[in-house]
Amino acid sequence: MGALHRRMLLDQLHRTDAFQLTDLLDMEQPNPYAPTSIDTSIPPSLAVGELGQDATRSERFAGAFIDGILQLLLVIPCAVVFGLAMGALLGDGFLSGIVSQVGGGILGIGGFLLINGYLLATQGRTVGKLVMKTRIVSRETGELVPFAPLVLKRYLWLWLLAMIPYIGGVVGLIDSVLIFRANRACLHDDFAGTRVIKG
Repeated sequence: MGALHRRMLLDQLHRTDAFQLTDLLDMEQPNPYAPTSIDTSIPPSLAVGELGQDATRSERFAGAFIDGILQLLLVIPCAVVFGLAMGALLGDGFLSGIVSQVGGGILGIGGFLLINGYLLATQGRTVGKLVMKTRIVSRETGELVPFAPLVLKRYLWLWLLAMIPYIGGVVGLIDSVLIFRANRACLHDDFAGTRVIKG
């Protein structure tokens, strides 16, 4: 009986070990040789293209150059006529110079809005930016900036300062030079919270 009892116990032990081994094999074990799983997704706030790719400096310069040429072609003839009229009415004195300066500035603003107003309101572009396939968007949202805030914050203050002798030239130079920063933003971009992007 003792030998039979020991054999039964050994058989039971073997069956138990076999079942345990089978259970272990059935369990899902991690593969130590599998490649490490790394989340390579980019957060939405950093995703390339979500807010647009910044226009290059050369694209911005070319767009501004085109706008400047169009502005000159439209405004210079009007400014010459206006200056001659003021000279005839007021003479060549200080008052005539001031009136001509302010009048020329107003003509420039009117000419810019006449040429670019519709495009700025509907697409965030000037003619130059349309040619260069760039546009102005909000720095925070990447969306089109409403027309009135765009003109007031991005352009008007700069235009008004440009009418002031000497000061206007210095501010305009600073505004242009700041494009060489890493973010390629000019001073008027900082004031308006805008970016110029491709597209």
